[in-house]
Amino acid sequence: LMASENSKWLQHALAPALKAAGCGKAGATWRRTNAATVGVLNLQGSQWGPSFYVNLGVYFRALGDRERPSEASCHIRIRLSELVPNRERFNSLLDFEKPMQENVRARELETLVIENAVPWLDALSTISGARQYFSVQRPAAAWVTKEATALLASSEGA
Repeated sequence: LMASENSKWLQHALAPALKAAGCGKAGATWRRTNAATVGVLNLQGSQWGPSFYVNLGVYFRALGDRERPSEASCHIRIRLSELVPNRERFNSLLDFEKPMQENVRARELETLVIENAVPWLDALSTISGARQYFSVQRPAAAWVTKEATALLASSEGA
């Protein structure tokens, strides 16, 4: 029960920022469909307690025909904790065993999504953007399928 209540609270806290960024919501997953990609943000509950992960993914439409891909089926995936300036603080915001004022938790999480998740999804919303992103910085924590690596290595696609 608690897990679902916390999930609903998090969804509510993040919904306005993600809606403003052009994402549509289905359950604990938001998606934004572009010409070449579908960007995905998903809230995942931890099996170890009342804490959560924020997963990001990019699905290349050239590599599959899913209209509403899950984060797990995305061609590039990363946890938002890898992108934020202070991972420890971010993880504590997502851990409901760490007491803090709800408005503080909500505001900080929303800011971190706006400043870190949305720009990542923006940067990888086109094939050329993804190619550029990985040519400049290759976060070790990003998980990239072989198909996506091949797509980004080829000169095809805008």
